[in-house]
Amino acid sequence: MLEVVVAADDAGSRIDRFLGRFLAPHYSRSFLSALIDEGAIRLCTRGAGDEKQVRPAYRIEAGDTIRGRLGDPVSRLPGPEPVDFGVIHSDEQIVIVDKPAGVIIHPGSGAKSGTLVNGLLQRFPEIAVVGKADRPGIVHRLDRETTGVMVVARTNDAARSLVNQFKRKTVQKEYTAIVWGEMPFDSDWIDLPLDIDPKRPTRRRVVQQGGQSASTFYKVQRRLGVVTLVSAFPRTGRTHQIRVHLDHVGFAVIGDSAYGHKARQGYKRWCEAREQAGLPVPGLARHALHAHKLSFEHPGTGERVEYEAPLPADMAEVIDIVTNSPA
Repeated sequence: MLEVVVAADDAGSRIDRFLGRFLAPHYSRSFLSALIDEGAIRLCTRGAGDEKQVRPAYRIEAGDTIRGRLGDPVSRLPGPEPVDFGVIHSDEQIVIVDKPAGVIIHPGSGAKSGTLVNGLLQRFPEIAVVGKADRPGIVHRLDRETTGVMVVARTNDAARSLVNQFKRKTVQKEYTAIVWGEMPFDSDWIDLPLDIDPKRPTRRRVVQQGGQSASTFYKVQRRLGVVTLVSAFPRTGRTHQIRVHLDHVGFAVIGDSAYGHKARQGYKRWCEAREQAGLPVPGLARHALHAHKLSFEHPGTGERVEYEAPLPADMAEVIDIVTNSPA
């Protein structure tokens, strides 16, 4: 049960934001807002005896009493844990993260801990009340094995701004990929809709009719013989979009265990031949896709900002071996 009297210092605050601060990190603001909307948390104004239901945006006054039933502590929601990830930039509104390979963004699909959200809560506990309760601060995602730059919101105002920018497609994203084979064109658009693969529901496929529109522009950085270094610029943000599109045009991302069977077999045979010849073999153990740059309007200043994450060591090793060793 909750019962708290509003102090003079908190007068004028929204009730959901006040409770979010008061009960953090055990209850998120989105969770508390839902309880307020449902009437589980009510307000007794100063001098009045009756409780009344209010909206989450209601401005509280000194002497108001807030009462309600919170239910079970939100133990099912993510908590703080030490998780290794790089921080490129942080300020009062945002955190720019360099996500390592193998880290899931938030709990779900069997992952209950060790996620980026758990690590963010450890370093930036204030995000517990930002956005959705089960994925606080998160406004976009990267696949588990994809590395690179991400923006995380530290305030709800920042979260709203960033979510709207992603919806309006004004956020510019640049990825770096290493694909199997030598791409013939210097650049091209891939405009092909995607849908769930009915045989493998966790994966996506290109479809001729229906599905979700998906658009990717790619540009060749370097042709390296057996592989090509590519920059990819997704205009839409569909699940596995870049990987599926590049596979469909015949140049799958190396190391991808889900897409590009022929490329996977070709890369495997190349590595085996090098090993038998006593030549260096890349230690890449995941798909070679990296979120290199992210550009958007800063939620606090409105200025256009750009952040980038350096190429990870496993992808750099592939390029170095291919460039400096005989085929």
